[in-house]
Amino acid sequence: MLNNNFSGFLIFLICLILLIAVQRLLHREIQTIFLLLTRNPKIALALFSLILFPGVFLHEFSHWIMAILLRVPVKRVSLIPQTQKDGRLRLGFVETKATDFFRDSLIGLAPFITGCLVLTFIGSKLALVDMIKAVLIGNYEIFSTLFFQLPQQIDFGIWFYLAFCISSTMLPSSSDRESWYVILIGIGIILGIILIAGFGDWMIINLTPKLNIWIYSVSLILASSVFVHLVLLLPSGLFRVVIAKLMGLEISHK
Repeated sequence: MLNNNFSGFLIFLICLILLIAVQRLLHREIQTIFLLLTRNPKIALALFSLILFPGVFLHEFSHWIMAILLRVPVKRVSLIPQTQKDGRLRLGFVETKATDFFRDSLIGLAPFITGCLVLTFIGSKLALVDMIKAVLIGNYEIFSTLFFQLPQQIDFGIWFYLAFCISSTMLPSSSDRESWYVILIGIGIILGIILIAGFGDWMIINLTPKLNIWIYSVSLILASSVFVHLVLLLPSGLFRVVIAKLMGLEISHK
């Protein structure tokens, strides 16, 4: 059995992997639906970008505001989607002047921080976190009650849409993570020194439980995001199948 001091870290890792997986599946389904309806890849990507625009705006605004706070000059900002040479879609970007790896890392992490904060607020509106907690403790009666009460929440459609947009765009991109490796190596070296110096037990007893609680809280936000994507994934898949059958078309993913 996993030590309770590290349970939050495991749940965080599981939720992060699940979010990446269901996010990619849902994005593919939505893009495929638009492609079937328009039969034009450029229009399909434009519609897809338009749906995610609130999340993209928050993502890039987070980069921009963090750069301003850290006094890093911003060179260019764009909210126009562009297809990269490798075929990936870039929904927007904030280009900053090269600086030290610490500030670069914070600028790259900014969308995740603001995304979690906004999703915490939305989760309180829709009781999403309470639903996830009910699942984790095995109380499916509370979960089902809260689930069927979701559409009755005030402005449910708006909040759920924003939860989808923000959770779909808050994860750092590959360019956002470029400077993280230096910090991760540095953290590894520091932890190694702490263990060699004999402070490992002290850290596990005094610091790990507090950090574990914080990580667990973030994990609940990620789990709520997974739930939002799963709710949309099944109807999107069914809708895509119906459209393809009606049009007599078939989409092959490479």
